[in-house]
Order: sequence, then C-alpha cells, then structure tokens
Amino acid sequence: MKFNRILFGASALVLASPALAKDAPRVQPVQIDPSRPDWENPAVFARGKLPAHATGFPFESRAAALAGDQARSARFLSLDGTWKFALSPSSDATPAGFEQPGYDVASWADIKVPADWQAQGFDQARYNNITYPFPANRPLIPHATNPVGSYRRDVTLPAGWSGQDVILHIGAAGSAYDVWVNGNKVGYSEDSKLPSEFDVTRFVTPGHNTIAIQIHRWSDGSYLEDQDFWRASGIEREVYLMAAPKTRVNDIFVHAGLDAAYRDGALSADLSVSPSAKPVTARMTLLDGDRTLLVRAQAVAAGSTGRTVTLAAPVPGVKPWSAETPNLYTLLIELVGADGSVIQATPQRIGFRTVEMKNGLVSVNGKPIVIRGVNRHEHDPETFHVISEASMRRDIELMKRANINAVRTSHYPNDPRWYALADEYGLYVMDEADIESHAYMDYANNHQDERAKYQIGFDPAWKDAHVSRVANMVERDKNHPSIIFWSMGNEAGIGPNFAAAAKAAKTRDPGRLISYLGWGTWPGVSDHRPNDYADIYAPMYDSAEKLADYATNWNFKQPVIECEYAHMMGNSGGDLKEYWDVIYAHPDKLQGGFLWDWVDQSMYRYTKDGRRYWGDGSEYGPNPGGEIEFGDGLLQSDRTPNPALYEVRKVYAPIQFEGFDPVSGRVTLRNRHDFRDLSGFAFDWEVQEDGVAVAHGTLPSLTTAAHATDTVTIPLGGIARKPGSEYFVTVRAVAKPGAVPLVPTGYVVGWEQFALGERQMTAATPAGGPAVAVRQAADAITLSAADATLTIDRKTGLVRSYARAGTLLASGGAPHFWRAVTDNDIGIGTDRQLAVWKTMSETRTVRGVTRVDSPDGGAAVRIDYDLGDGAARFQSIYTMARDGAVTVTGALDPVRGDLPPPFRVGFAFALPTDITTAEWYGRGPHESYVDRKTSAPIGLWRGPIAAQNHDYIRPQETGNKVDVRWMELSGAGRGLRVAGDTPLMMNVLAFPYADLDRHTPGTWKSTDVVPHDQVTLLVDGAQWGVGGDTQWSDVGKPLPKYRVPLAPTHVTFRMAGFAGKGTTPDKAHEATATTGED
Repeated sequence: MKFNRILFGASALVLASPALAKDAPRVQPVQIDPSRPDWENPAVFARGKLPAHATGFPFESRAAALAGDQARSARFLSLDGTWKFALSPSSDATPAGFEQPGYDVASWADIKVPADWQAQGFDQARYNNITYPFPANRPLIPHATNPVGSYRRDVTLPAGWSGQDVILHIGAAGSAYDVWVNGNKVGYSEDSKLPSEFDVTRFVTPGHNTIAIQIHRWSDGSYLEDQDFWRASGIEREVYLMAAPKTRVNDIFVHAGLDAAYRDGALSADLSVSPSAKPVTARMTLLDGDRTLLVRAQAVAAGSTGRTVTLAAPVPGVKPWSAETPNLYTLLIELVGADGSVIQATPQRIGFRTVEMKNGLVSVNGKPIVIRGVNRHEHDPETFHVISEASMRRDIELMKRANINAVRTSHYPNDPRWYALADEYGLYVMDEADIESHAYMDYANNHQDERAKYQIGFDPAWKDAHVSRVANMVERDKNHPSIIFWSMGNEAGIGPNFAAAAKAAKTRDPGRLISYLGWGTWPGVSDHRPNDYADIYAPMYDSAEKLADYATNWNFKQPVIECEYAHMMGNSGGDLKEYWDVIYAHPDKLQGGFLWDWVDQSMYRYTKDGRRYWGDGSEYGPNPGGEIEFGDGLLQSDRTPNPALYEVRKVYAPIQFEGFDPVSGRVTLRNRHDFRDLSGFAFDWEVQEDGVAVAHGTLPSLTTAAHATDTVTIPLGGIARKPGSEYFVTVRAVAKPGAVPLVPTGYVVGWEQFALGERQMTAATPAGGPAVAVRQAADAITLSAADATLTIDRKTGLVRSYARAGTLLASGGAPHFWRAVTDNDIGIGTDRQLAVWKTMSETRTVRGVTRVDSPDGGAAVRIDYDLGDGAARFQSIYTMARDGAVTVTGALDPVRGDLPPPFRVGFAFALPTDITTAEWYGRGPHESYVDRKTSAPIGLWRGPIAAQNHDYIRPQETGNKVDVRWMELSGAGRGLRVAGDTPLMMNVLAFPYADLDRHTPGTWKSTDVVPHDQVTLLVDGAQWGVGGDTQWSDVGKPLPKYRVPLAPTHVTFRMAGFAGKGTTPDKAHEATATTGED
C-alpha cells in the first residue's frame, strides 16, 4: 500500500511531504498566542480530562474482581472494532460538523481501532531519528501538511447503566485529539502514550449515542515526541466506556514494602474516595492465591467532598518480590454500603519489595542488584505501535530465555498490560516518560554556551507539559512492583523543567529511584556528566574503557547503569564480554545497563510474486532517519533472533563457570543471581573428542548462595586421549521445573567450554602414489595427482578448476581483503576509510605465475600480485601432494605504511551450486566473529549452505564462522574438505558474495539474496570483528585487538576432494543462521 488514501476532500490524493527539519531548529520560541488552537499551544495539553490514576477497574462484585476480566463486567463496554474514518490532508480542511450525530458518514471508510491509520492504508508512515518530520519552529505546526483523522462511532448504552457515571477511556492516541459525545465537546488531550479519561455522564443518553474523535497527526506535543522510531498516528490502545458508581474509589496507591530487616511486609493503601451521600466502608483484603491473609476496613462518613482513606497492616513473613522471585499477592479494594452490598471491587496485583539507595548502590530488598537489561520499543511488523498481549508475552518469554532481567520502556510509557506481565514473570522496569526533543538537544550540545536558548527543558512555557507527562506516568503505573525507576525521558536536554519533573515524581513516590541523562553521548573518556536530580548516573554508549574511568574516579558517587549501550545495528554485538568484564570488576560503582535494543523496527513488505522481506523507511517515502536506522534489535520484527541475541544470552548468564583445572577436573561455579540460590538448577557435563561426545555425566545438586561460588569436580580420569585429537569439556546449568518463569525444564541457563590441554599433534604421513604431474601451457599450469587436477590461469592467477575424478569442486581463489560492509562499518565510516582494499581486491595485477618445485614428489604454483600500483603485494602458493590434496598459502605484504588496515586477509572460491551441505568442526551453530564468539561453542556442526546466511534488513556481511579446524562442503555424491593446522575463519554462502554488497537504499532486499550461480567459500586468516559499542563514532569500531593490523599477514590451509557425504554426517549437530546453542 504505497499510495496514501485521503478519505475527506478527495478520494485518492497523495500527501505532500513536509519539509524536513534538517537545518537548525528555531532558536527563539515564538510568543505563546492563546488565540492559536490548542494543538499549537504548549500551555494547553489537556481539557476536560479526569485526573490520572492507577490502572484498575471498578468491578461490580468481589467475584468479578477476582476473576479480573473487565470485558465480562456489566460495567464495561468495548469500543474497539470498526469505526468510520476520514483523513484530511491538512488541519485547515477537516470535515466541519462531523461530530454532530446528524452528519452523514456512511460514505466514509471503515477503520480498525486500535490501529495506526498508516497500517490501514491511510497516509504515509515516516521513520525519523533526531530530525523532526516538520520544520522545527516550536510550538508551531505547518497546517498544510498536518493530516487530521476524524473518527465516528455510534454506540448503544446498556440498560443497566442508569444512575452511574459513564467514563470514556482512550488508552493512547496521538499526537493530539479532541473528543465529542453527541455533538458536545468533551475534552482535549496530548501525550500519545498515556490514557485519557472523560466523564461523559451529562452528554450521553439512554440508548443510541455518537462518539467522535479528531486526531491531529502533529501538534505542539510532537516537539516532545522526537523519538527514534516510526512516526505513526491514530488510536493505538483500547477504547471503552465504563459505568462507575457515583460513590467510588477513584485512585489506589499501594505501598508494599519490607520492614527494616527485609523479612516482614509493610502494607498500606491510600484510597481516593469520591464524595458520598451515604456512609460507606472501605475494605482491603490481601490474598495469597485463594487464601486470605488479612482484612482491614475503615468507615467513611458521608461528605460532599472527596477524601483520602489509608488502610494499613503489617504482613509477617511475606515472600518478597524481585525479578528473580516474582512473588505476587492480590490486594482487593472494596467499597461496601451500609447494607453490606459491594459498591465497587478493584483488584491490584502487588509485590512486596523495597527499592532504595543503600551503601551508594541501587538496592532491592536490601541487596544491590545488577541490571542485565534491554531497551524495548513497542513495535509490530504489521501494525507499527499496536501490540497484542500475545506479542508482549512472547517478548518476555524470549527475554527470560536470554537471561535478561530488566527493560527500559524506550522511550514512552508502554501498554499497561506490559507492566502486569513484568510483575508476573519477573523483570525490573525503568518506566520512561514520553519526552524526547532530540533535535533541540543535539543543536544545543553543539552550542553549549547558549544551551538555555535552544533546549526546551529551559523554556518556562513548556514546564507544565514536562511535569504533566512525568506525573501522569507515575500515577498510572505506581502500583507495579516491577517498576523500580522513573525515567524523565530520553535525549531531551536538561534544564529546570526536568528538575521540576523529577521533584514531582519523587514527591509523589519516594519509594522509587529517578533516572535521567539528557545529554546524549560525549566522546571524551573522562567526560562524565551526572545530573544532581537523578539517583543514578545513566550514560549512553560509554565504552568499557569509559566505564572503568568513571568507576575509578572517586569524584563521582552515583552508581552507573547505562540507559543505552552496545548498539545492535545489523551484524553487531562485538566485545560484549569485555563490557561485562569491566562491570563485574567494579561492583562498587557499576550495576549494568540496558542494551540497545530489543527488536528491529522493520515492516512486512512483499515482492510482486508474494515473497516477504523486511521493509524499512525507504518503502514509505523520504526517510530522514537514514539508510540503516531500522535494524538495531536483538530480534527481527517477527521475533526471530538475530545472531547477537545468542551472545547476550551467554554473557548475561547468571550462572557462570571459570578457573577450570584440566588435570583435576575442578571448575569454579559463580552464582551471579542477586537473591536466589542454585537449588533450582541441575548441572551436567560433556567431553567431546574432535567435536564428538565421548563422555558425559551429571554433577551434584548445589545450593550455592547468591553472589557466592562453589567448586565442582568433573570426573575426567577415565577418558583416554588419543594423539592428534582435541578434547573439550562443556559444563552446563539447566533449569529445573518451574525454576525460571517461562523457561522450560532442561533449558540451558549458563554454560562454559574448556579445553582439556593442548592438542597432541602427530607427524603427518607423506602422501603415497606417483609424483604430481605438471603440464604447462601458454595460458595455464595444470597439476595432476591421483584423480585430482588443479589448473591455474596464467593471466589472472586464479584457479580455473580444482576437480576430482573430472568433477569440478572449486574455482577462483581470489585474494580477498574486503567484506560486504556492515551497518556499523557504514555508520562509523570504516567502509570509506578502508575502501582502498576493495579496489585492491578487484584490480590486482599479476606479476607472475611460476612453477615451484616441492619435496616428496609434490609440485607447486606461485602467483605474485601487485596491489594498488605497488602499494602492497600478495603471494599465493598452491602445492599439490601425491594424493591430490592442495595446500594453499597466502601472504600479504603491505609496502606502503600509510595504507589503512584491510578488513580481512584470505581467499574467495566459487563452488558448483550442487554443493549444498556444510559440515564443520569449529564454532557454531550460528555465525561468529572474533569479538562475538563466546556464545558459539566449538563442536561438530552440519547444515544447509543456503541456511548459513542471516537475512539482516539490509544485506551485509553474514555467515562467518571462527576457530574452524576443518569444513566439508558436499553434494551430488562428492565434496571438498578445507582444513588448517591452526584455526581459520570460514564462510560458505549459496550465492556470490557480491550479493551482500551495499546498494542504493530501497533497491536491494533480503529477498534479492537467494541461491544462484555459485556457492561462495571464503577462507580467512584474519578478519575484523563487528564492533558495535556505537554505530556513529570510532568508539563503535572493534577493539584494536579485534582488527586486522597493517602488517605482513599469512593464511594457510589444505583442500582435498572426497566421495560421499563427508567425515561424520551422522554425528554433527544441526546448524542454521538462527540456531541457538541448545
């Protein structure tokens, strides 16, 4: 649906794209003009709204409340479903009078609610990062290019609702909207990610009613919603009417902490009770499952004003809540009439826990915690921002299985169901206000002497808007035990508006901590900028080196929890282990962080023949977010893992193994949980010989306390070790039934692999048979032995053919110094810095092709290349032995010292397309790189060649395997074996490697990367890691130890043909691009 339908004013108009805010935002805000519409007045962000309150519903009975299904309540009427809809191209061309019941909307389109209208075929979705999707001239919005969606729905009120107040609930819509009932203006609201409620009692009538909502795509509120995500519009969360009793509890604030000894619970509930003509009783009941633990009640006298009633009680011996032990209780709040009848019953799921700063660290229930977190946008590949509960539950399931224990709701309050699931299954939450003014922040960061002029946080006209967004978030979410931080927003600068917002949050809820950065990123290793109104220092994208600098600088007292780190754009996730080595080395100051981020923001798109691919912003028109802003998730948008997820799972493991002694078999086990012992886990081990399991067993049950270590012994004495074989032992911690929510029994929570000493090499037996025959022609040299032939082209220096029994196995063998650039390579500029090596890979000059004598009856051919007019040289030598095997040696000699380093040093071969299966002994099953390999154990792996590449949103380098001892590529009854005396990097792909090269945005998708023409085999002695600390600065490059130096570099391996399926096809484990380590 590339067209943009306009349902009001024209039948099929294409919206004009507004000018993009690429230039400096307006420095001096315009004078606030009360005559302008509400959606251009920052002083107006709500009219007619009821005060924000905790999530809850006024059920009509105790039984209904405990069942907890508001959809089945007699007081609930869903307005989700089909509405009539018209989209106007501008804010000055809206349908006048459409809110009146008599206005005929029969010809209007139907639209689903909830839904972003761009997902329903209306208007153009946009993906923006930093740049506003309109000229930045706060608080003004261009009228001509501001689409407006008008919604209408008729509804019949249930007969039993008379005598009660009727409340209209809109879960989230934006960016700004007006509401009418039966033609009467009810109210106005901004903040696209929080609910609004309106008392419509005086506007509704028994029976038929008309509800109208008009949404402005852009408003002054959009200046505070400049997040790095899809800019989509509409009603994004549920809409309903509810009947509320005249006398009711409007709000509940539950305080469920622990006493000073962290043993017993301290429970209180502040109830905001409406005015009442008759006395009532407020009652709270605490239940553990079906068991009543306590009941407290208090009489509430009749009165003409509302009042706050507090019910409190100690709760001895509670089961505390933490992300590791998410123990929940049900608190039932009731209002009871004088006759004992229940007027209202509202349940709250609560957890007893205390959040505080203790000994300078973020502590839960008296113990410092470590945040193994991730940022999460609400994203669906079909519906943009409208997320189903099933999708939320799947996200949490995958997080728990990846050892993630915390989520930052980047960068806005999420659907309320998300927090309930986090409560239930155990995730710490940093709840973030819907505030980001990134463009103004960036511009001010570049003009720091005039910061107060640029950043909205300094503008008093916007103070109340900032405070309101934070305060309303706090009110809605305050009863969720999972939330331990309130975040004031993201990348919106600093200023007194944020100090006021933080004060408001802390005043209302002193039982949680405040987080906010506001600065963005700063390059200096020692440039640290904590805010005094935050409890923690939450920088973004500080390197491991910078974290260590902060941790060892005693001028800084706040603990560090990075709000964003390790930018997972495309093929990324390098040096994650190095990050956590530093974090674990400084437990007195460093407490973890939130990875960026959880899920790619790609969309389902389809080719003309129906094949699905990942659509990015280029599919939807101009994309000011850049070419590669969409794919920085640990998951693809359909929740298929990206390979970096496996690395996160490994590094985040709360059970780790270290200090292995290969002689005694002793290994130290470290419990990195913050609360639980290890009684919920079983432990086993396996020894493999050359990748094949030869022994296994279980270890004793352990009750190792949190943060403690134990030593276990693996019985290795009975394992005979063969000369020439290699041995590894893998030890694992697996979940027992119910040990970790949503994690199945037997699931591997943590593991490590250790070598059992050095490999005992044996002398190779010289090949027998006749000496290698050499045939020299004017255009080629051919070596022949046994049933193998190798032909080298004299002009190109490449292998014309390496064949066995007359059947082609491989050709090519081009020296290879370049890789298909990753998103990080592009964003950082490494592709441009190293571009000369692409040229030298493609335009090498052959200086000579020479036959070289070889001992033991072999023969060799040497090829000498000049690269870049003599800037470097490369020498290839192919040596055939009597058995037809070929040893390949490559040597790079950089002549000029001013060259940049190469991306890789190796060879590229082409294999026939009927070679379809790869088997290898090395790291697997998924792709690995020198700085992202800890999650890939050494083993024996086998899988389809066509399944070895990962379909990143933008095709790029993929499929590499490191520490490969040998690889066999087979099909049609024969194959090619490639092996090295030292571990190699290998990559086998079912298409030419050039298919992964960078193309013009929008012209080359994952569906264009399909098996064809050839199988590509890359054999490298060295290649850069993927990096990824950032994606826009040199900090994001791989660490120096993971780069290829500009120095003489060698690579050597052997090739040989074979008949059949390979060496051990029945013993290898399955391997594809998305196979984890289980």
